[in-house]
Amino acid sequence: MRSVADEVERCLPFFVRLCVSSVVASGMRLDQAAVQMARDLYFKFPAAMDGELRLHFEATLSDLVDLVTALAPRLPPQTLISFAEKASQAQIAATLERSLSARRPANT
Repeated sequence: MRSVADEVERCLPFFVRLCVSSVVASGMRLDQAAVQMARDLYFKFPAAMDGELRLHFEATLSDLVDLVTALAPRLPPQTLISFAEKASQAQIAATLERSLSARRPANT
């Protein structure tokens, strides 16, 4: 099994895109979108998932939410919506990923 840090790194671009799409569609704050997205993903876990695997993915979701939440004060919903009107989803995701990567703790 991959480490939680490896899993976060692998999933971060996709999670960010989902959060940004949610912000653009609903106007909610980025941190709220991250929490909601994590909840939605959590409830899709199979009920019979192995306990160790469940803990691994819970930790991954928690770290993803923490990273996006750390970015939220820097990018309010209107900024994301305005940016989305002028840029492609790939450009938005790349911008957020760069911001998140700069804030990621070195020891994860």
